[in-house]
Amino acid sequence: MKFSKNISYIMLTLGVASVSTSCLKDKANETSPGAGSTNNVVEFMNSSVPVSYSAIWPQYDNTVVFPSGGDTAGFNMNLDYTGAVATTPQDITVNLAIDTAALTAFNNDQGTNYVLPPADVFSIPSSVVIKAGTEKTITRLTVTAAADYDYLASYALPITITSASYGIVSTNFGTAIYSFTMNNIYSDTYAITGFWFTDSASSAGAISQSYFLPTTGLVTNSFMIPADNGATYTFNANTPATGGALTSYVATNGTPVAPASGFMTKDNPGNFSFPAVSPVAPGSNGWVASKYNNTYDATNKIYWLLVGLNEGTGNTAGQNNWNNQSYMEMVAQ
Repeated sequence: MKFSKNISYIMLTLGVASVSTSCLKDKANETSPGAGSTNNVVEFMNSSVPVSYSAIWPQYDNTVVFPSGGDTAGFNMNLDYTGAVATTPQDITVNLAIDTAALTAFNNDQGTNYVLPPADVFSIPSSVVIKAGTEKTITRLTVTAAADYDYLASYALPITITSASYGIVSTNFGTAIYSFTMNNIYSDTYAITGFWFTDSASSAGAISQSYFLPTTGLVTNSFMIPADNGATYTFNANTPATGGALTSYVATNGTPVAPASGFMTKDNPGNFSFPAVSPVAPGSNGWVASKYNNTYDATNKIYWLLVGLNEGTGNTAGQNNWNNQSYMEMVAQ
C-alpha cells in the first residue's frame, strides 16, 4: 500500500518543489569556487514533489494517461549538476540502470509493495547528457500498455546513476524510485445522479454521489451499480473513443454474472412492483431507456447508463427477471 503523500503547507509555501533536494553533505552551495571538483555532484532532480522526504531515496509518483487511440505515454525524469560553479564546465555523460535491489530496500524501508513492471512495459535510456553550460537535463521515460500490463499492480522503476563522466554521484539522490499508475482517457471523477429501482419497499431511491472511474484496461473501466442491500456492485465495460454504445459488459466485485446482470434496454420489463416509489416508476418522470441508453458522450464526457441485476435466487436469465435497475447520468468533473 502506498504511503501518505501529505506534504505540509509550510514546506510547499517555502517552494520545496522548486529546488533540488540533495543532502547538504553533497552540495557545493556553501563552498568556495576553489573548493575543487569533489564538490561537483550529479544527481536526480525533483520532477515533482517527492512522495516522502524521509525515504532512503526520493520517490516520485506519476499518473500516466494514455491518449485516445494510443498505447504509449510517459513522464519526466530530471537529472542535474550542482557544484562550485553554477553550470557544468563540460558535457557530462550520466549512465543509468535499473536497480532491483534498490526497489527491494525501498519497499522494506517504507512498508510498500512496489514491483518492477515487465520489460515491454517501460523504456529508459542507458545514458543521458547534461550539456556544458547548463545545469540539468530532462528525459522522458516511456510506458507502454503492453499485453502483460497488470492494471492492479503497484509498479515502480528504481533507477540509479551508475557513473558520471565528471563529478561525483550523489550518495542520497543517486537513486530514485519512479512509481506510476496508468489511467486511460475515461478515468476521472464523475458526479453521478439518477435513480435505482428495486422490489424492496425500503430501498429504492435517488442516486447522488461522486465516483472516481478506475482504469482496468486501455479502453476499459470499472463502473459502479448502487444496490438495494447497501452494497456497491461493479462491472467492467469498454468505451468507444468517439462516443456511442458501451460494449463488453463483465460483472465484477460481487455483481451477479450474466445473465443475472447487464445493460438494460427496457423500462420495468416485468419483474418489478414499486409501491414504495409510486407514482415514480421506470419509464416515467424522465427515467426512460431511450435517454439512459448505455452510451458515452465523448464531447461532454457524460455516460448515460441503465444497468440491472437480480439480487435474489431463481430464474435470473435476462432483464425480464431482474429485480434491481439503476438509471445513472455520470458527468466528468
